[in-house]
Amino acid sequence: MVRLFVLAVAAGFMLFGWMALSSARELSGRQTTIDELESTDEGRLEPGGEATISGPVSVVEPASPERTGPESNGTDGAALWAWRHRRKEGGESTNGWETVESELAVGEFTVDHGWDRVRVDAEALSARVDDPFDSSQLFLDEPETDVYLGELDPVNKFLERRGFADEGGIIGDVEVSISAGGKTTMPDKYQATVVRDGDELIVRGDLTETADGYVLRGSDETPLSIAAGDLQSQEDQLRSEVRMRKAVSGVFFGLGVFVAILAVL
Repeated sequence: MVRLFVLAVAAGFMLFGWMALSSARELSGRQTTIDELESTDEGRLEPGGEATISGPVSVVEPASPERTGPESNGTDGAALWAWRHRRKEGGESTNGWETVESELAVGEFTVDHGWDRVRVDAEALSARVDDPFDSSQLFLDEPETDVYLGELDPVNKFLERRGFADEGGIIGDVEVSISAGGKTTMPDKYQATVVRDGDELIVRGDLTETADGYVLRGSDETPLSIAAGDLQSQEDQLRSEVRMRKAVSGVFFGLGVFVAILAVL
């Protein structure tokens, strides 16, 4: 009986190791996509295949998000509006943030790639994305807007007033959460990134030519991918997370093997 219990513990370690390794592989796939986005096509565009374009955005019809947040400056000139509503999880077994509602609102816009103006058809991508900040096809960096939808509890308010927990503080991005009965005192958050008229955008997809000009859209072979912000910074962050998760995976696999050996001795 004891041996079976120890083997079950070993299997649990191996399972956690496999989960960490699987997560690292997913992040590696995102890193590969960033590498492809960084290799923007130069020169004349050739329709009928895969293409990567980059340049300033020109908005024809602005995006209309369902929620714009408490500090919104309006939707005028918004080509893309990515937002999510985050909630702090309570309870003893978890203490992270979860997305309870999100949207990628897209308008009608073009990208000026050199001398060519390319219309980007992102409607299908908008319908497919669950969380725009955790998608394999969107690379928007950290949310530009990150605001609480309520009052901070006294502990976190004290830390922010003293400059310890606000942006650039000694313990920035650290929140203290008090939970009871599965509920938490931490208020919800609204996070968003808006790509507006004139902002730089990188888009990869299938390029076609119509009577109205070039159109870039996704396909089964080449899903539409969109990036904004500092791609190098995003790639460095992904690389760091991949290394960490692989290390965690190795630790769990090692513990699983060690415990399994103890069980059979």
